[in-house]
Amino acid sequence: MIRIAWSNLRSASGRLSAAMIAIAVSVAFIVAALLFSQAFGDTLRNQVQAEWAGADVAITADEPDDPAAADEASPLTESMRQTAAEVDGVQSTQLTQSAFVAVEAGTTSVTGSATNLPQGQVDTVNGSVPDSDDELMLREADAKTLGVGVGDTITLGEFDGLGHSAADGPSYTVSGIMPGSSAAGMNLYLTDGGLKSAPGELVPDSIRVVADDGSDRTALAEAVESALAEAGAGKGVSVRTVDQVVEKQIESLSDTSDMLSAVGIAFGLLAAGVAALVISNTFNVLVASRTRVLALFRAIGASRSQVRGAAVAESLSLGIVGSVLGVGLGLLIGWGLSTVVRTFWMPEFAQMSPSVAAFVVGPVVGILVTVAAGLIPAIRASRVPPIEALRPVDVPAAVPRIRWVRLTLSLVLGIGGIGLCLLGTTSQSVLFGIVGCFALFVALLVGAKVFVPPLVALFAGAVGLITRRSPAVKLAGRSASTAGGRTASTTGALLIGITLVTAVVVGSSSLQRTLELATAEDTPVDLVVSTAGHSGADDEKIASVLDDSPIVEERENVPAPTASVSVGGTDGTGDVAITSAEAAAGSPVLRSDGYDVDEGTILIDPRSVGLDEAETDVDGQTATVRLGEQDLDLTIETSFDVPAGTALVSGADAKTLEAGAGDEVAEQTWAKIADDASSSQIEALTSELDAVGASGDAAAAQHRAEFASMFQVALSVVLGLLAAAVVIAVIGVSNTLTLSVIERRREGALLRALGFTRAAMPRMITIESLLMTLIALIVGAGVGTFFGWVGTASMMPASANPVLSVPWTQIGLIGVAAVLAAVLASAIPARSMSRIAPAKGMSME
Repeated sequence: MIRIAWSNLRSASGRLSAAMIAIAVSVAFIVAALLFSQAFGDTLRNQVQAEWAGADVAITADEPDDPAAADEASPLTESMRQTAAEVDGVQSTQLTQSAFVAVEAGTTSVTGSATNLPQGQVDTVNGSVPDSDDELMLREADAKTLGVGVGDTITLGEFDGLGHSAADGPSYTVSGIMPGSSAAGMNLYLTDGGLKSAPGELVPDSIRVVADDGSDRTALAEAVESALAEAGAGKGVSVRTVDQVVEKQIESLSDTSDMLSAVGIAFGLLAAGVAALVISNTFNVLVASRTRVLALFRAIGASRSQVRGAAVAESLSLGIVGSVLGVGLGLLIGWGLSTVVRTFWMPEFAQMSPSVAAFVVGPVVGILVTVAAGLIPAIRASRVPPIEALRPVDVPAAVPRIRWVRLTLSLVLGIGGIGLCLLGTTSQSVLFGIVGCFALFVALLVGAKVFVPPLVALFAGAVGLITRRSPAVKLAGRSASTAGGRTASTTGALLIGITLVTAVVVGSSSLQRTLELATAEDTPVDLVVSTAGHSGADDEKIASVLDDSPIVEERENVPAPTASVSVGGTDGTGDVAITSAEAAAGSPVLRSDGYDVDEGTILIDPRSVGLDEAETDVDGQTATVRLGEQDLDLTIETSFDVPAGTALVSGADAKTLEAGAGDEVAEQTWAKIADDASSSQIEALTSELDAVGASGDAAAAQHRAEFASMFQVALSVVLGLLAAAVVIAVIGVSNTLTLSVIERRREGALLRALGFTRAAMPRMITIESLLMTLIALIVGAGVGTFFGWVGTASMMPASANPVLSVPWTQIGLIGVAAVLAAVLASAIPARSMSRIAPAKGMSME
């Protein structure tokens, strides 16, 4: 058995190389994903440990059992800190507090937490620790986000629900920059005095306890816990060593790392599945080409089990070698990814360290997939009877024209899958949608041997008519359709990649478009420009800024007089711009039909009249709107989607109020922002408007740009992960065509002898590759589009209206890439076919 396997490997080493590359790529994918995930987890651990550096014991508040109690006062108090400070073995204690604030530096506005500078953390990469109340320190990654350095100014403001309001808050000078980045969000470290002047409500986070030299952390934690219990202050808090706190926080943050591993392994298994098709196809062709050799082995005494065992040993050897190469390639990819992250994103990203899981999971998957893919060909090899040694090589075994069992199974799975997909879209069930898509996908792969060969012949005939019955096209179609199993397997590998890529592209575009339309119903205006509260505003300059902006597509002025609005039964009152929901009806600046406001109703954000979060439930109450000599009582309809500082009324009510404003009615400018505008472009536009004395509320456009950016990032990541499967599929095409050339040397020599030119031979191979790619492209694009719509419809709630959005440009690029891949995959086999000499090829047995 071993001799037979060794002989087979030596004779087919060239034919097995592509299959080996396929399994190496899939194993490398899994190994790289596990290594990168581990490095990400190590980075999180380092960040958490850095935040607790200098402390030995921590007192933290317990998570409340009842979520409704989350807003209750924290049990951590100054008296609790003093109690802990009196315990023997304690050197110092610190009550750390934080406040959620808006952060503004230059044109950058983000959110973060203002907190105490923890005791013991004095390491800086630049500058020094704050020594006055108007200084702060932040970490290196956060400084890059804000674009600040030592000596620059950062303004903090209270974060309200309408957006970042840091303009009028206190300013702080950056005195130093700490290494690394924060594990969760941006942290700004201030002195205790500086923190008291920071905006926002201070919430206790923890009590940090520093032990005397030589004290045991565990014993000290127990002593502090006992002291708090004796003082009656131990309820609702936990006392742990810093090591225990770090482990607990790492456990809560590890979901992201685990998700990275799961996603990487999932796509690695997908790539391994595609590799399995390539490997199975390779072994099937090898078994067919070895029929006489296997029959001779049987004739001279080899048993079925020996032939079968030799084939299994051959696939096992291939799996081992391919997996070893994959581990090496995975190490290189993982190291490259870590280097890129450290260079362009996170300098403190942990160095990649080899793990047992990476060196076990990847190779095990590679070996099992290879052996499983070679099992059916091995069984087929063991069934070759000795009499086959006497059969002429050129007489193929008879096969049925229609594989009824395969066709029936494919139809059953396909009908069931489509039914589950439709059920998932109507019931908004992601589970039904996934199961239905998977069943339909399996149906396509099972039925590939039934529908692919006839389609190849059909497409070859159609192309032949266009090319005036070119012999190269006819022979390519005949060859691909005759070797139906090989062609179907190769087309199936391509079909997997094209279908999934199309599904991701269409699904992402449809989901984004659906969310945009749903958002447009509530926020139909991208940008609202107002001069209210600005003295010396220049209308011509404002119009010039908007007209010169590359992201402003349309603009229109609408009446918006400023009125005094007071909410009955509350202290809520304020000056608000009043405009009509019908002011720009039919205008291209609106992304939908506009705000729907009934007569006698006012659509308003209660916070614009000074009501806080606890007082915003004022639906149905009466608001008195006073404009000049005109008073109007309107019923409140609460909305947090109206432009900042603006309320909307019906057209009739707007005319009534405008009559009280006199001849001069203030205006707002409504503008539509381009769909492809980025967040930075929108921020730059609002900054330009502010410079000419106008305020621009671009929250709707900003949210839309952020959504688009998120979708683009997610799309890029998923397409990058799918690239491994596509590469393996292309390798499969090249491998299939190479094996086809080896099988057809006598045919090629005969064609050359009959007058085929040397240039026509490679053209025939390229056309064969293009025919398989064209079928995979048409079927894959159609099924992938259906999958994208099913995914979007099943994820949307019942109230949403899912929209199918097909990005034709991206689909076209997929088609172009597929055609180019087909041409490249056929390059080496086509070159081999062109080199067949008539005399030498005819002499081969």
